Amino acid sequence: MDQPSISLCMIVRNEEEYLPKCLSSVIRIVDEIIIVDTGSTDGTVAVAQAFGAKVIEIPWEDSFSVARNRGLEEATGDWILWLDADEEMDVNEANKLKELLTRDAIREQQIEGIQFYFCNVLEGDRVEHLCLQRMVRNRPEYRFEGRVHEEILPSMLEVNPDMQVGQVDIHVYHDGYLAKNIVRQDKISRNRSLLLQSLEEHPGQRKYHYYLGIELYRMNELESALEHFNTALAGPEEISKTLLSSAHKYRLVTLETMGRYRDMVEHSMDSIPLFPDFTDLYHLKGIGLSALGHTDEAIYALRQALSLGPAPEEYPAVTGYGTYLTCRDLGILYATAGKQMDADLYLTLASLMDIDTRIAFKD
Repeated sequence: MDQPSISLCMIVRNEEEYLPKCLSSVIRIVDEIIIVDTGSTDGTVAVAQAFGAKVIEIPWEDSFSVARNRGLEEATGDWILWLDADEEMDVNEANKLKELLTRDAIREQQIEGIQFYFCNVLEGDRVEHLCLQRMVRNRPEYRFEGRVHEEILPSMLEVNPDMQVGQVDIHVYHDGYLAKNIVRQDKISRNRSLLLQSLEEHPGQRKYHYYLGIELYRMNELESALEHFNTALAGPEEISKTLLSSAHKYRLVTLETMGRYRDMVEHSMDSIPLFPDFTDLYHLKGIGLSALGHTDEAIYALRQALSLGPAPEEYPAVTGYGTYLTCRDLGILYATAGKQMDADLYLTLASLMDIDTRIAFKD
């Protein structure tokens, strides 16, 4: 079977520093590169052209969907891949993408989109991993919707409710959440403005409250962030399991940052029954209990997290929760409790453990 062609479509602005690394990671697997530039004043356009990209320059219209869809209009490949400039695909894994797209399962299971494993690099050497769709079959009826945090899946489901989104074992690394990169592009102010516009246009949509909570948390406006997370969790409208579980998680993280550990523990007890396999919730509960001085209960919560192992791929999970970070925190707690043998055991495990290792404990 002939290998399908892939069009890479990107929207950029002032990304001359990061664009080469992104394009270099996929240059060997894409058949064309389409860059939609929304007003760069640096060397971004020249960088794109050096990689053989077709560059389309358009004014910024306060909508990521408008810009993305402009690129989709130019794509000629069988499949469309989209990335941001601060993302790069694992070069060694990328080479197998085209072969994966030829497999019979793609056709038999009506797979119209593809998800990748994303690793979001956070402050403090933490990494959050989750699965995100970044490929779609090139069909004119598939288009992005929304000013910000744009989505293509709704238009896909509208055309074909039975279609599926597949997943490939290929990692994409993203460092756009690091403070230096957020400041560089003033992403928070831009996203906040677009989200407020989105709420005016679609009042009550829970997903926009969730996203606004994330931006406010990054701005350290914690009370406002908490208010939006609570609104996202209280509304009647449906949002995806990924966003809902993430809203529960970031409400706990916000409360932790505020030092409201009792509220953190109480909310964790509400969240865990809804997502009993989401490891991060147990680990965060343990953090709250430890801060309150409830060492034995904190140990129990962390042992639950460790017995679960890494959270399933559908959740936005911190790498190390359920493995080495949980072992590290257990070691610290056992040391606090005066149980040095247990402390040494878990601290040793934390230093030796592979991040994908699962350990089963019997209570």
